[in-house]
Amino acid sequence: MAYPALLLISVLLIMCLPFIPALQEWLRPTDVAPLPVRRNEINNLRYFADSFRLTIAAMPVIDLPKLRSIQTERTVSISDKLHVVHQRLDGDAGKGYPPATLKVLRQKNGIVIFIHDAWLPPDSHSQADLFAAADLLVGDGASLRACSAQGVITLGADTVVHRWIDAPCIHVGSNAAIDGRITALKEINFCAGSRFVRAGAPLMHFGDTSTAAAPSPQAPSPRMRHVLDDGAQQSAALDQPGDYVVRGPYRIRPGSSVSGNIKTYGDLQLGEHSRIAGSLVSNKDIVLERGCSVLGPVISQNDIVIGPDCRIGTPEAATTVICRKLTIATGCTVHGVITTQDGATVMPAEISHGR
Repeated sequence: MAYPALLLISVLLIMCLPFIPALQEWLRPTDVAPLPVRRNEINNLRYFADSFRLTIAAMPVIDLPKLRSIQTERTVSISDKLHVVHQRLDGDAGKGYPPATLKVLRQKNGIVIFIHDAWLPPDSHSQADLFAAADLLVGDGASLRACSAQGVITLGADTVVHRWIDAPCIHVGSNAAIDGRITALKEINFCAGSRFVRAGAPLMHFGDTSTAAAPSPQAPSPRMRHVLDDGAQQSAALDQPGDYVVRGPYRIRPGSSVSGNIKTYGDLQLGEHSRIAGSLVSNKDIVLERGCSVLGPVISQNDIVIGPDCRIGTPEAATTVICRKLTIATGCTVHGVITTQDGATVMPAEISHGR
């Protein structure tokens, strides 16, 4: 009877052997590698906008160069769900669109194509998907479902976008809210008080970024890995070479430079003007004080607070910010993609910095 029991024990031990390294890593973490970042993440974020533009391009009746040459000031209904606005505003947005045009803008699940520069009146409510062949100006307090433009989109104060918005360049007014995703081929400029869930662009400005930190330099490779136990303190040296795994909370002293990645299993806080030439990953909150610079991804399983004048990523190396809730101060610059679960809010620098 002893032999079957020994055989069973031996089989169980053999089956458990592959899981021993994972169990050891779970009990005493040592891995510092950040989550992989796909270089085309911004393009993936623009999926709905790209699909919308392809739908319009595939319409045989929509030939934008030909439609621009038509001398008319009418709104033409191609079908019950497709309308083309020919009216030119000529810089005089105050005269607005006629009632027939305003009616098609309120039509649910419709598509409205503006051949020239477009303007949505203040406090208007558009339920159609909008496409502007030039610039699009949205008046204060207006709400719209989704929109795309080949020029610049300017959202006025207190505007609301319920689904998505995409253009080469977008200016987001104060207290504007994007309930879905906002993407741009070149750049997005956010004002204080604006809110969004997901955002992506090679360059994202939050308020005046003239004093934003310089980009962090690239980390050398290969690097030494340091594993620190809970309660460990940063050494006295301000230059910290290598990657760091901390089994608890960790604080980087002001003015420090870390030439690698940092992963913590507690709260992670960067003092003012810290420079990280890698990624930041935390199981809890991440706080960046004024003037910090991070080259790689900033990823938290909880919340992230980014103080004034910080910079995430570079124009040459787009990165990602992922968290439950993001609070970011004016003065910051982010290159890449921001993904949140509960939304992001742009705060004035004075409020966010506790002044």
